[in-house]
Amino acid sequence: MARRGERPPIGLAWLITWPLSAAFAALVFLAAEEIRHPGRQAAAPAPAAAVGGSEWIANFPERIAAVDAALHRAPLRLPSPVMEDRGSGPLRWTHRLYEIQLQPGEQPQAEAAVEALRGADPGVTATAETAGGGTDVRVGIDGLLVSTLRFRVVEVVTPPPLKPRLAVVIAPLGDDLRVARQVVAMEGPVVLGVRPFRPFSREVAELGHMFDREVVVQLDCPKAPPPDPPCEGFWPHLDLLLQSVPHAVGISWESGCVCGKTGPYRDVVAEVDQRQLVFIGDCKGGPKRAAALTKPAVIADAPPDAVAAQLGALVEQARSDGSAVAIGAPTDATLESLNQALPEWRAAEVDVVPVSALVQPIALSAR
Repeated sequence: MARRGERPPIGLAWLITWPLSAAFAALVFLAAEEIRHPGRQAAAPAPAAAVGGSEWIANFPERIAAVDAALHRAPLRLPSPVMEDRGSGPLRWTHRLYEIQLQPGEQPQAEAAVEALRGADPGVTATAETAGGGTDVRVGIDGLLVSTLRFRVVEVVTPPPLKPRLAVVIAPLGDDLRVARQVVAMEGPVVLGVRPFRPFSREVAELGHMFDREVVVQLDCPKAPPPDPPCEGFWPHLDLLLQSVPHAVGISWESGCVCGKTGPYRDVVAEVDQRQLVFIGDCKGGPKRAAALTKPAVIADAPPDAVAAQLGALVEQARSDGSAVAIGAPTDATLESLNQALPEWRAAEVDVVPVSALVQPIALSAR
């Protein structure tokens, strides 16, 4: 126990880390208890008979200002207070409510703000109580409430780690409606790569749209324009491709296609870029200015065990890079292996997503 006239030590309680508001209330309460008994280090509060006297009333505003100034000198940034008039008759004053959002690591500053009240006025008192998930420190002078420090700790929510994401395109489709039905029946947002101007191109695209599956236009990689284009000037226009494959969100083509200043698809690429459609493929010979994805992995046609091994490697790539894209042919082995892999991926916290979910559009300033 401290001797009279000697400042009592605060103790190691101030050094305790308080992750919860209740723990903080306990710490502040210790400081408040120190301040509630100023007789240990300063004169006792004015007697009740003196409260309300003319001299006391005249000095009361200055005493409130001294307490408020002490709070502002503390190393804690105080917000603008909510002001409330109190009292009646000749005794009137303004109560200040400071609503303080504490960030992690600001606990010492909060404790210092309460400690700053010590010695601000002989009649200052402070009491602390938990309220509304935080701590209210009520500051009084001679028993009259003049300020409230309402501390609320900002909860830090750590976001869960991002799951690896996979986009799988089954292509080419458009020749067989039955195969397309198998793809849309899979338990995941598998993307339909539809080759334009095939017997069932439009029907497959409409089927995918009906089942909330993304559709992309799947192009071959010809060395020259076909001998009989659907109409004169077909190749320079993306509109005809999109008319043949409605609801398409992008373009996909085989690895190694030339998309620079030469080649049959050069104007198609320019339009893809202009419309910011998804671009899937290895674009050699020109810059990737469209909403491009990383180079897709090709699932080679093989026996089911070999396809399953390729799908496993695809998952490892997604775990390593955060995401991956694969294109597989609609063969029995690929569809069977993918059907088995989809629920396994879901159980392993791997997200199968549409291709548009992986796009990172290039800013207009960089175009």
